[in-house]
Amino acid sequence: MKKTIMLALAVALLGGAAYANFGARDTVPSATLLVPYIVVDADAHGIPSTIGYTTLTVVTNVSSAKQIIHVSVFNAASEAVIDFDEVLSGYDVWSINWRDLVTGDFENFDTGSATSPAGAATPGGKLGFWNAPSYAALQAANAPQSWGPTMNNKPTFTGLVAPYDIDPSQAPITGTSCGFPWGNQSVYAGLIVAGLQSPLVAWPSQDTDCNPLNGAEIPAWGGWLSSLGDQPLFFYALIDSVKSCNGFFPGDNSFWTGSAGGSYLSNTNVLTGYDFYMNPTQNYSESLPTVNLEASAAWGNAGNVSFYTANRFGVTPVLTAPLIDPTAREPLPTAWAFNYFQNGGATTQVAVWKNYDDFESTSKYNYVAACRPYIYYAFDESENSKASTTPNCPSGTFCLQPEPNVFPFQTQMVKVNLTNFDGLMSGNGWMLLIFDPSIPYVTAAYDQDPADLMTYVFAKYNFGTYSTSVEATVMSNPYIFPTQLMPALNTYNGTTTNYYGPVAQ
Repeated sequence: MKKTIMLALAVALLGGAAYANFGARDTVPSATLLVPYIVVDADAHGIPSTIGYTTLTVVTNVSSAKQIIHVSVFNAASEAVIDFDEVLSGYDVWSINWRDLVTGDFENFDTGSATSPAGAATPGGKLGFWNAPSYAALQAANAPQSWGPTMNNKPTFTGLVAPYDIDPSQAPITGTSCGFPWGNQSVYAGLIVAGLQSPLVAWPSQDTDCNPLNGAEIPAWGGWLSSLGDQPLFFYALIDSVKSCNGFFPGDNSFWTGSAGGSYLSNTNVLTGYDFYMNPTQNYSESLPTVNLEASAAWGNAGNVSFYTANRFGVTPVLTAPLIDPTAREPLPTAWAFNYFQNGGATTQVAVWKNYDDFESTSKYNYVAACRPYIYYAFDESENSKASTTPNCPSGTFCLQPEPNVFPFQTQMVKVNLTNFDGLMSGNGWMLLIFDPSIPYVTAAYDQDPADLMTYVFAKYNFGTYSTSVEATVMSNPYIFPTQLMPALNTYNGTTTNYYGPVAQ
């Protein structure tokens, strides 16, 4: 992962305990939300269409305490584009139409609209809780009102904890503020668009032998990458609960060392989120929960792999040996299953987010690296199947012919058809999609560092003017269950073995 453009808006934009089954793909309050795929229809100049696809994300603070969220936006190749902070009061909801980010219309999703209490500094008109002379005075000035969760309590019933605008446990940085409200930032729209467009160009050439000096074994692949352009824009974002406002990306050392006690990350598992994809022209709409990543200091102190120890975006983790990460987020899986449809007018697309890209670029060549391994199996409704298995092409141990890598970006959505997957069975069926380290390779040269690879997959289905989406089924998370490797992914081989929890590391 690399960062080429950092727009922290330095001038205008200054920049727990687990609740549920840690490591499971469950929708529970979490400390980090991954928005794995964002799509916004736009023209060649990056001007969004008001009637095309756009993505909405809604974030809820389910706690009574104020929470600060830090939003980091990356293009499809994980180059950092822009970051900013928002503040959610107790039980607050924040939403963003990502089309407004592209145009710089921050005022449409900015949380800076409250009136400051007497005696507090008011940087930019936002509640000046950073420079307030007294937390107690400020807390009293923002006492809960008689609406919301306190309104309908019966006299004999103890209700929810009243919402607080100020959380005394979150100490401010002296002399600084979050700088709200951001207001209209359309002056930065060109930079934002350029950052998002940067990797969205045609990539027809594929290197399948891990040696780009030999040229491209597939010089002109005819799949989706051969005609890729910057329309629509697609990218992803991370939304972290943080201790204080900051202007850093996870790829900045200061993000991990610049706050009191080290990282800016907070371990408060209090955020939930949903992503909505809407296209009024085609009458499509889909929705999914965000990818909720719980924090667990216990998991980090055990020396296990966590989401951010594997995703420091090129930054060497500032951790002691053995691996200790007090802000540990749960790791993501590496093998998935989903159904596909090709009959009766139904079509399927699969979205894959992963924490690495597969590009080889120098002054002499620009190739997709098609030797970094993933394997897929396709099964139809008559129990027929096809599979390719080799370490020197994405689907294949002894590949009959070089096969293209259809998932080179860190985020992408790909049509499930014979053009993109020549091993696909006709008609309807299901696909098993497996990434390293769920693949136990004999040849070490093709075995990637297990701490580096994590993925997320969901499928989108279209039928006429209707659409829906579902998260793919998890088949392996080797960071939680080290024995979940091929051929024994989860229990799909039909055994009755029960899993009682993570194996000790």
